[in-house]
Amino acid sequence: MKLNIRKADVDDLYFLVKIDLKDEGITTDTDNIMSPQERLEHREKIRTFVMDEDRGALILEDQTNKVGTIMYCISCRDKEYPWKTIFNELDRNLFQEDGRFLEIFLLWVHPSYRRIGHGTELKLKVEEEAELHGVNLIYTHTEERNMHVIELNNKLGYKEVRRGPIWDSVVRVSLIKHI
Repeated sequence: MKLNIRKADVDDLYFLVKIDLKDEGITTDTDNIMSPQERLEHREKIRTFVMDEDRGALILEDQTNKVGTIMYCISCRDKEYPWKTIFNELDRNLFQEDGRFLEIFLLWVHPSYRRIGHGTELKLKVEEEAELHGVNLIYTHTEERNMHVIELNNKLGYKEVRRGPIWDSVVRVSLIKHI
């Protein structure tokens, strides 16, 4: 069956929020109960992925269902962010002159569609988005124990640049790919 990849729009917002709130990581978060205000703020954050020109989301779908997504943003290694990042720990020479790069925010494929190449398709499509934004480096991270995702990234030419906690105590592997 042929699947389609398209840019997300505002009609996909409910799906994107639902997927982002799924706790499907290797390490589960038992404290992930949000107040109504936190849910509203989270929805607005995800909304930027369909509204902001420096962010985006791609949807993988069959004829009737959304079965995957990848969300990304154009970030800058030299910018100060109001949340914890590790970008300034990475060698400045890895980045293009203006410090910009594409950061993968989330990759998700429905369990029935996993391990048959759809994650690869989404990641390759996001490389096209990086080129459209004039950036030559893609950054992603995943939990150290998430070997399937690490293997996928290695297969696609990503190189490990850091291993350690980022915003909590979970060890994450940071990977980059030059395109």
